[in-house]
Amino acid sequence: MFDRLRARFLLRIKSEPSFANNNAKNEQAEREEWDRPIEFFLSLIGCSIGAFIIPYFCIYFLIGTPLFFLEMSLGQFTSSGSAAAFKMSRMFKGLGWATAINSFLVSIYYNVIIAWCLFYLFASFRSKLQWSDCGNWWNTERCATTGKYQFLFLANN
Repeated sequence: MFDRLRARFLLRIKSEPSFANNNAKNEQAEREEWDRPIEFFLSLIGCSIGAFIIPYFCIYFLIGTPLFFLEMSLGQFTSSGSAAAFKMSRMFKGLGWATAINSFLVSIYYNVIIAWCLFYLFASFRSKLQWSDCGNWWNTERCATTGKYQFLFLANN
């Protein structure tokens, strides 16, 4: 069972590389290919997000979604927010306050990210970008303006 499942997600090489004629310049090198498009997609997710995605989805579906559904159900039943809805049991009272505090902190965090995005969005509409040259107060002495003669800056620095 596991061998069949593992075989689905492994990269299969179409042909073995030949080492007989390494010096031939006109011989086109054979490249490895993905057997199925899902393999390529999963490798992209693995590289960009990392191995954290599997425990994240496990905790999300086992704890996060049921807790969210419980909070919404209790809130609708008691016609109150999360802090008051969990007063039904002393053990869950801290859970209600924890979700309220967590929501507050996450909203501050996301507002900062949105503010950065909006700042750089509107700053990029200027004819001369603020970060395109070295005449700003935040630049260091090793700042180099790239452009037509970029190779000279790389050679001198």
